[in-house]
Amino acid sequence: MEELFHSRERDFEAKFAHDLELKFKIEAHRNKLFAAWVADQMGDGAMVDYADTLLEYAFGRQTADMVSRAQNDLHAAGVALADTKIVKAFERCEEQAIGDVMTGVS
Repeated sequence: MEELFHSRERDFEAKFAHDLELKFKIEAHRNKLFAAWVADQMGDGAMVDYADTLLEYAFGRQTADMVSRAQNDLHAAGVALADTKIVKAFERCEEQAIGDVMTGVS
């Protein structure tokens, strides 16, 4: 009986670790896709530099912080996009990241 308990405990811990790894991969891939999208909206020359900057900023922060930073940076750069469009782009990047990670594309 005790062995069964320990076996179930190990299985639970393994699943928990696996789920955390998937979550991390999805978030990292989503952030990369979104940063590239934001940089693309800024136009020529911003792509590599800005995407890297936004990715560095996003590390360890909440999702809302990254979206807010992107909104502020886009508006400061004179890019006329509604905040709802930026949020929708973030959501599309998240959907794509989930699909990519789950199918092993990322």
